[in-house]
Amino acid sequence: MRRLAQSSLTAARLLLPSALNNFKPSDFDEGERVDIALFNCPASDDARAHLGRDTLDFFAIIECKKHQDSKVEYEEALDQLIDYTRHVYRVQYNRRFAWALSVCGTNVYAVAMLHDTVLVSPAMDVAKPAGRKRFVELLVNWAVCDDVQAGYDPTIVLGPNKNHYRIECRDEDGNVHWYKTTECVVAADSMIGRHTRCFLARPDGVGGGNNDVVVIKDAFAASSPPPNDKVRNEISHLRKIKKEFEGKKLDFMYPELVHGGDVVLPTGGSRVSNIAANSTNGFDDNTDGIFSLMGATREDVPLPSDDGVNEERSWTQQPYRVHRRLAMKPYGGHLKKGEDPAELIVVLAEAMRCHTAIHTQCGILHRDISPNNILVVDGSDGLLHGLLIDFDYAIPLDEDGYSGRPGRSGSLPYMSIGNLEYAGQMQSALDDWEALLYTLCMWGTRGLTSDDRNADKRGLTKLPISQWSVDHPSVIASNKRRHMHSAESFKSNILDCFHSKCKGLKPLANDLHTALFLHKECAGAAVQRRDLDIPDADNYNPNIDSDTQSEAEEQDASKAEDPLVKRRKHESDIVQALSKMMAKHDRLAKGTLQKALSKQTAAGPSIMQDTVWTMETLNMEDGSAMPTPMPQTPTPASRRGRSRR
Repeated sequence: MRRLAQSSLTAARLLLPSALNNFKPSDFDEGERVDIALFNCPASDDARAHLGRDTLDFFAIIECKKHQDSKVEYEEALDQLIDYTRHVYRVQYNRRFAWALSVCGTNVYAVAMLHDTVLVSPAMDVAKPAGRKRFVELLVNWAVCDDVQAGYDPTIVLGPNKNHYRIECRDEDGNVHWYKTTECVVAADSMIGRHTRCFLARPDGVGGGNNDVVVIKDAFAASSPPPNDKVRNEISHLRKIKKEFEGKKLDFMYPELVHGGDVVLPTGGSRVSNIAANSTNGFDDNTDGIFSLMGATREDVPLPSDDGVNEERSWTQQPYRVHRRLAMKPYGGHLKKGEDPAELIVVLAEAMRCHTAIHTQCGILHRDISPNNILVVDGSDGLLHGLLIDFDYAIPLDEDGYSGRPGRSGSLPYMSIGNLEYAGQMQSALDDWEALLYTLCMWGTRGLTSDDRNADKRGLTKLPISQWSVDHPSVIASNKRRHMHSAESFKSNILDCFHSKCKGLKPLANDLHTALFLHKECAGAAVQRRDLDIPDADNYNPNIDSDTQSEAEEQDASKAEDPLVKRRKHESDIVQALSKMMAKHDRLAKGTLQKALSKQTAAGPSIMQDTVWTMETLNMEDGSAMPTPMPQTPTPASRRGRSRR
């Protein structure tokens, strides 16, 4: 082997194989076992401290198969590596991309796990000199490269006792602020996508109380390369929102940006050497930078055709992602924190008040309403409040009030029909309201608490709403069209399947459906010809071509009308009706909760324990109870007199 220059041999880490094989590492699920792990041991540390089962020390997972010519074993090894590496992302908060090795007989494959693709090297046959040379070179490069090249983020630093992380966050002027965290509330436990992580943190060196706590969001957000990188940029949106609402008396809360900026990686920085924070040379962390480390050039992903179908593409055609980090407040819990229908209604109503204000006053459309993006915050008034978060998919509106570009965004079960079908249409506020309806229906069907869901023996996969979750987007859109087409179809397919503990959500779901799909000028959801009878809603599939479709229908397609396209002409009236209707349900739910809180104060904390909110108790309210004025950012406080699971 050619002698390497001595000046280049400065090891950043020792890469040591695990002492165990075929073992279950820490933080892995039951039944998951890895063949071998390659441990990352800082060159200055005692190697023995890094050779146990701790996933935190993994540099790469190695899967071994017996036969090198078996395609089945080759693909099985890759599947296992992809599945197991998600645990590495979940545990290692400073991991930007990950490596793995697949061994099939004497063939070794290097595997790079990126945000939108998995890359596999050509086979290195270690039974032959050329293959051994390439494999040794790979190991040497892994050992001597800096943390940025190895896939680590040197701006997130693991403490010496592995009991906390220090996180760098930049502000608008590029100034660096350091935070300390011991709690990750959202882990990046999937292989593909943004790898969003959220931490509860305080400024480094500050003890303080709850007022000092911020939520740090760290994610590789899909964006556009410069100079168009401000269009789809959560930090830019949150700055605009803060400028519009800061200091004003509001009846909703909004995500307030404290600090935020693109992550800048120091050149030559190392987690081992405590990252050399005084480095002046750095570069923005994005997909193009990661590709350049691998000697490749990223290409733009081709736009889908009019039917939304993606064509075959090269591995270099990947979305452009930018590593962004934001410090925000207030912080809240998951939507499941609301344990009864009245609380959920109050939370959703406040989130949509925020949505409407941002839409009308800031000219920003959220485009990703879902349970994960509405947080529950404890208010000083004793009630739960809703906080709309995650503006990664948000887009500025054009002069006509639509999003600045077409395209799918969000989570499949909660996407609007138009969003699922794509069809090159711009999105509007109606798409987000439709997503709210699907969120409410999904929550109402599954139940609000884990106890409710665990006790449910109906088999949710057999219910019609399960058809919103798994399939091609066009098929899911077709299913939703059938379920939403009429009051009868919505009732039989969706409302009648609500959990018995969620009856109090039915009136709101019914009113949302009526406003969105039964407007007098554009009623229905199924595409139909003007001169034909309405098709059977249970059997009609408007979105998938059929060989049995008659030639006459194809020739008469010009007569087909989509009520959801017609609905766009009445958007202003529909959104106004939705806002008024939501406010009514909010008043009723708050009135019910405030009366219960008053009784609780008079009779003691136990009165709330067995309360079940039903449709009748919500509808008995006359709407006279007004919500208690709420400060812009309530101080998080524990709920009084009621335990939270």
